[in-house]
Amino acid sequence: MDERIYDYWVATLQDGYIGKLIDITDAAGGAAALYEMCERELRDVCGLSEKLAAYIVNKKTDTGLLEEEYYKLGEKGISYVNHADKDFPHKLANIASPPYGLFVKGQLPSELTGSVAIIGARECSQYGRLMAEYFADRLAKYNVQIISGMAWGIDGIAQAAALSAGGRSYAILGCGVDITYPVKNRDLYNRLCENGNGVISEYAPGTGAQPRRFPPRNRIIAGLCDVLLVVEARAKSGTLITVDMAIDQGRTVMVVPGRLTDNLSTGCLNLLYQGALPATSIEAVLEQVDIKGQKSFTETSFQKKRGNPVYQIHKEDMISGRISKSSLKDIPADLTRVADVLDLDPKSAEQVAREAKIKLPDVLRILTRLELEGISKEIGTGYYVRAVEIY
Repeated sequence: MDERIYDYWVATLQDGYIGKLIDITDAAGGAAALYEMCERELRDVCGLSEKLAAYIVNKKTDTGLLEEEYYKLGEKGISYVNHADKDFPHKLANIASPPYGLFVKGQLPSELTGSVAIIGARECSQYGRLMAEYFADRLAKYNVQIISGMAWGIDGIAQAAALSAGGRSYAILGCGVDITYPVKNRDLYNRLCENGNGVISEYAPGTGAQPRRFPPRNRIIAGLCDVLLVVEARAKSGTLITVDMAIDQGRTVMVVPGRLTDNLSTGCLNLLYQGALPATSIEAVLEQVDIKGQKSFTETSFQKKRGNPVYQIHKEDMISGRISKSSLKDIPADLTRVADVLDLDPKSAEQVAREAKIKLPDVLRILTRLELEGISKEIGTGYYVRAVEIY
């Protein structure tokens, strides 16, 4: 039987044994030799525990069935890339615990294009949602690939925004690539399998989503990026596991700052205190993205003139260029007052009216027009936020 089939079999063994499969296979003398070993040989030659040796032996399948499984991958639209293949991601080959192989629906990220992993809380705030959309959209328009885990919340929001901007995004799953997890991200999963994007996993097709399988996959998210961008995280968050892995791999960690009083910002603020870089603008992130060994997005002369600039996202920037003078002719003169009152935190129409000092019926009409122009957004019944400018 072709050695490739045995390599495929070894890849199907992965179930949380980080970094061991390559070492085990090398010690055995190759994938075919590993397949032929009994429990005693696995213990004596490869130095495995009784439990692990028994696990590997029990995972053996008839070689005919193995071949059938392998060749059916193509029928399912799934490709397999072994760690020794030339198209295996170079970034992953150099991490401390590279995966033995990867199963892919769609494509792998380009090695010639910068990548930013955007991660954060599943139960994110409206501020977190808007920041995830804002950074993913802008980065995608700079041809930066967005890496994440397709999880509910910040991960999925960022990936959907990148795709909507016409960019590329790649999801690393903690289950088989033929399984949509979470199910409510089905539409995003389908979009990620098409048009040069990809869904990737080191787990064999059919492998279910279980808690123990998610922390190992985070090292792949960290490994495939140049910059890890954390949007929101609590003090104790699974997001911080990925941060630790990114630091170990020498990746740049950046954080979207939040307020001291927000629980979802506690983890982010702690990371800033520990030395993570603040993501205060798209430019700040682009400066850290490494393209073929060069920081290629900003002018060195600009950095020399400005030193270490601090960028900000201003309310004025969100409105500027969005509404032409001709489109303002039917909008009440109090539009600017209402727009200035809006923020990323939801406010009731009554609160907006109070702060803008405008009668409620007039405020409601203005809010409707602002929403049509993309300046405001209704979040729940009767609550409004400022929409971040995406262009």
